[in-house]
Amino acid sequence: MKYQDSLQQASDKAAQVKLFLHRAGLAAHPVNYAVCYEYISGNNAQLCQIIEQKLAAKAPLDDFVMADLYSRFMAEDNAQQQLMLQDAAGMVSRIAGYTDVAAEQLDDYLQQLDDSMLRLEQVSNDSVVLTVVNQLHQTTADFKRDQQQLHQQLLLANQQSHQLRHELEQLKQQRLLDPLTGLYNRAAMQNQLDVWFSEEPNRRIAAIVVNLDHFSRFNQQYGNTIGDVILAKVARKVSSYVKNSGLPVRSGGEEFLILLPDVDLRSASEIAEQVRRGVEKLRFVSSRSKQTLPKVTISLGVSLYQQSENWYQFLGRTAEVLLLAKQRGRNQVASEAMLAT
Repeated sequence: MKYQDSLQQASDKAAQVKLFLHRAGLAAHPVNYAVCYEYISGNNAQLCQIIEQKLAAKAPLDDFVMADLYSRFMAEDNAQQQLMLQDAAGMVSRIAGYTDVAAEQLDDYLQQLDDSMLRLEQVSNDSVVLTVVNQLHQTTADFKRDQQQLHQQLLLANQQSHQLRHELEQLKQQRLLDPLTGLYNRAAMQNQLDVWFSEEPNRRIAAIVVNLDHFSRFNQQYGNTIGDVILAKVARKVSSYVKNSGLPVRSGGEEFLILLPDVDLRSASEIAEQVRRGVEKLRFVSSRSKQTLPKVTISLGVSLYQQSENWYQFLGRTAEVLLLAKQRGRNQVASEAMLAT
């Protein structure tokens, strides 16, 4: 993120940024401003493309989305950490492979050497040969003693390499998770979508968008700390209905997205209703005041991805279905089939 704008150019861009933030209803804090300035400058093609697609699909741009864009495309530390993580993972994999091979080759060599000397003793009575064999026995014994320590070091290095590789994989996995809820983030969602569509370009994917009803009012009344606890517990409940059949994503501040491959609209609506009922049954008590907190409900919108639209158009259409659920009174499921009626 490097700029060489003149004072006039920077002033012109600042005016455009201010207008953009105003139209999007975004606060002009540093993250939002930086992302908008980068977009107005047109320096980052990938970031610009995502924002253009969101605007075309009339998908909302909120603080959560802007923070995600900043983290993915503008936080230099994150980019460097990702490269370092990839390099380290590759290096550890190579080391683990080398130590595996070295340990196996060492065992094979020592076994072959013992076998060869045994055969020489059995087939020859020549004193010279026997002398040489005895010398080899002594040399081999010394070699074994010297190499036994190296062998143990190789085994230890192998174990450490495998452990480090496991820890690196865990770290890579953590980078794909939302730290508050434990759900997947947008980067993980995009990775999984690429996998699904690479496996089958015409794959049917259902989306269930989940939004906590009146959650901003809840935060105002009880505070963000309690709000975060509630959000995390609701997220875990939502995730429990997905298991290994789909991908639960935190797509916004108080919004989740469940992606279900190879699922039709009716089945996805049934799953959404199960999620709604499960969350409605949750009860919360403040750990400090022991006060029973209000019941939390969710509104859900269900839709199917169509090949004729890009992903942001799909999410925008899913948001319209969610809006229908809210307009019908909240705490209910709406499907895209209702939009046509």
